[in-house]
Amino acid sequence: MSESSVNTPTEQAANAAKGEAYFTIVWRQFKKHKFAYWSLWMLAPIFGLAIFAPAIASNQPFIFFDGDETLYPWFRAIFNPDEPVDYFFNMAMIAFVPWCVLAIVSSSRWKKRGIPGRSRVLYVSAQYIAAIVVVTLLFMIPGIRPNNRYFSRQFVAEEFQSEGTHGIYPPIRFGSIEGDLPSAYQPPMYRKAEGMKDVNDGDLHVMGTDDIGRDVLVRMLYGTRISMSVGFVAVAIYMTIGVIIGALAGYFGGIIDIMISRVIEVVLLFPAFFLILTLVAMIGPSIYMIMVVIGLTRWPTIARLIRGEVLKQRSIDYTYAARALGSSDFRIIFRHILPNSLSPALVSAPFGIAGAIILEAGLSLLGFGVRAPTPTWGILLKLGNSNYEYWWLIVIPSLAMFFTVTIFNLVGSGMRDAMDPRLRV
Repeated sequence: MSESSVNTPTEQAANAAKGEAYFTIVWRQFKKHKFAYWSLWMLAPIFGLAIFAPAIASNQPFIFFDGDETLYPWFRAIFNPDEPVDYFFNMAMIAFVPWCVLAIVSSSRWKKRGIPGRSRVLYVSAQYIAAIVVVTLLFMIPGIRPNNRYFSRQFVAEEFQSEGTHGIYPPIRFGSIEGDLPSAYQPPMYRKAEGMKDVNDGDLHVMGTDDIGRDVLVRMLYGTRISMSVGFVAVAIYMTIGVIIGALAGYFGGIIDIMISRVIEVVLLFPAFFLILTLVAMIGPSIYMIMVVIGLTRWPTIARLIRGEVLKQRSIDYTYAARALGSSDFRIIFRHILPNSLSPALVSAPFGIAGAIILEAGLSLLGFGVRAPTPTWGILLKLGNSNYEYWWLIVIPSLAMFFTVTIFNLVGSGMRDAMDPRLRV
């Protein structure tokens, strides 16, 4: 550890005198964990690939010249995807450019006001989330949302078969569910032989093809959306439930605490994996069911952590002072106690995301996950599991899951160390 990464006693005293913010202390400690710090930045390209997947790989041209007519199929297609999950990611892509302009202007103003860089990053991140919500709701309105009038057309085939047609495509001209049976189960770097070329003439399958000739690289890109959605939505559900229920149990105590503790014990009896298998057998596979079941079965752990923290916080003087000033129980819990009790829950969130990604992949591997032809990493693993000769269908998604889960675990480990006061130096 370098000398610059450790504050001297004089500097620590100066920081204490300034009333250094808790977030600043945690961030400084987090940066000392080099693997966690760089893993946090490596999340950006993962989300970038998920958000901009249609701009990287799509069989819909940006612009298609059909004789004297100019069409914009890609633009219409992103507003009408097959999966609702894709719609939200597409809206994140649409909101990216205006958000960049807003972020640059806002950050410049905040910098002149002396707002620290870390705070500016949080503010512009919040702006991006708000921009996604606004764009998503805006284009849900039928009169504003463009319809996909070219849904049934195959532009790549039209360009190959007809003269006078030409399209400008994304770098990879394959769709996520576009198959080509003669190209099934082909290894990485496969390209059609001269006598087999019909559509996608000369395009290279960098990571090979699956059982019906779909491009593995494209399905990996779009599968990132499913993995990220399952992880973040499921964790958001059980974090919200666990924080609220744990705070109520810890603050009020007595009969409320006893009742909630018994409910927690009952819910802990239901393993999420087998509960999902049961529900799939009853109502069929669905990504949304997986998210909800994970969220509804894993909140007890968070509730217990929050309950213990709230029990400690409610006996500290600031809680008595807030009650003496006439603050309501709701304000004391959510304004004063919870902000000081969230550390254990926040630390467990990255580990929960990693666990949800593995659970979804395991369910898809067993055939109980997301419905085909939706691209997921687990479905690719299932195809490779049926015949080990198709090694690329095992190695590529396995490496993707290993890389992603490792990143989230390292971030969680760094947060745990940063938020533990016993490890601060």
